[in-house]
Amino acid sequence: MGWVDGRNVRIDTKWSGGDVERVRRLATEMVAQSPDVILASGSAAAAPLLQATRTVPIVFVNTPDPVGAGYVKSLARPGGNITNASSSPRAV
Repeated sequence: MGWVDGRNVRIDTKWSGGDVERVRRLATEMVAQSPDVILASGSAAAAPLLQATRTVPIVFVNTPDPVGAGYVKSLARPGGNITNASSSPRAV
């Protein structure tokens, strides 16, 4: 696709080390940078990001029950600014 990190796309990677307060702080910092999209891995990242923004698009992975957690209305029609990326279909 021609994407080159640092040239026409910027990819920032953040790790919380399992620290809940750090996750919240990183979510706030990322949203303040006005990114085009945020990729969140796991519920520990998705929840604070949803609290930090309802406008920046969030794509989440590795979240076992996003409907049950209240992140999306359904997998077929997530609604809001968050959606799931999955390499294989699964029943929920």
